Formats: sequence, structure tokens, C-alpha cells
Amino acid sequence: MDTYERIELLLKWCLRETCGAGKACLRTNYHGTKQIIGALLPLLLAFFWNLSEARVDAVGAAFARDLEAGAAAAAARGWPAGALSAYAVSKAALNAYSRVLARRHPALRVNCVHPGFVRTDMTVNFGLLPPEEGAGRVVAVALLPAGGPTGAYFQDRQLAPFV
Repeated sequence: MDTYERIELLLKWCLRETCGAGKACLRTNYHGTKQIIGALLPLLLAFFWNLSEARVDAVGAAFARDLEAGAAAAAARGWPAGALSAYAVSKAALNAYSRVLARRHPALRVNCVHPGFVRTDMTVNFGLLPPEEGAGRVVAVALLPAGGPTGAYFQDRQLAPFV
């Protein structure tokens, strides 16, 4: 089975997005990560001295409200359509939030990393990369030298555009 067949199979059989699933995705990918950052940020700061957090939160809330009206209504209002719409919105919100944090805390290096499509329980082991490779991509960005990029997005261990 080639790469595209695996992805198609995953999309057909495993991903059926409902309003509840969409909200759960936002809670996990954006709000869950934001809560963890909120808990860890004071510890990190103990060692270091137009886009706003409120705006990112408002966009996520607007998506959730529009999703309650149904996927077609949400798509008509310009949100991504399809089985991965909540995933796309949650990741965009997380990327935007990382830029807010980078600007708010310039002494820190705050970046987003796309680890790739990794074979995990979350991907029902359909991922293309072993967990070690996905983790290696995250570690590579975490180990960038002092003064390196902040508020950036990385894919395949390289700086990449946000859009």
C-alpha cells in the first residue's frame, strides 16, 4: 500500500468529524496545549527575564460556534471543510498563539514544529515516520542555539511559512 492509499484509507475509515469530535480536537490541540504552556511558563520565566491571545481565543470560539450550526454552515462562513477542519483550525490557532508568546516573552525561544505524519496510536499506526524521527524533529528545534529564531514554524527541520 503506497503513501496516498494509506492516507485515503485513514480518511475514509477513521476520520468522521462530528461537532463533538471537532470541539474535542480544539480542546486537545489548542486549549490543552495552552493550559500546559500556562502551567510551565512561570517556571521558564524564572530562568529568563494586533495579534493577541484574546484574538486567537476569539477565532477558536467563533469556529466552535459555527461548527455547532453544522459543517456546511461553517464551510459557508469560510472555515476549512472536511474531516480535518477542526484539526486545521486548532493547529493554526496554536501556531498563532506561539507567535503571541514569542512576542510577549522575547527572552524565550517559542516556536511551532510539525513533527510529520508519525506512526502513533493517534494515527492508528498509519503514520509514515517512526516516532523517533518525529521526536528528532522537535528536539532539533528545541536545541537551536541561543539567539535563534522565535515565533517561527518548522517543518522537516527547516523554517517554513506559516501559510
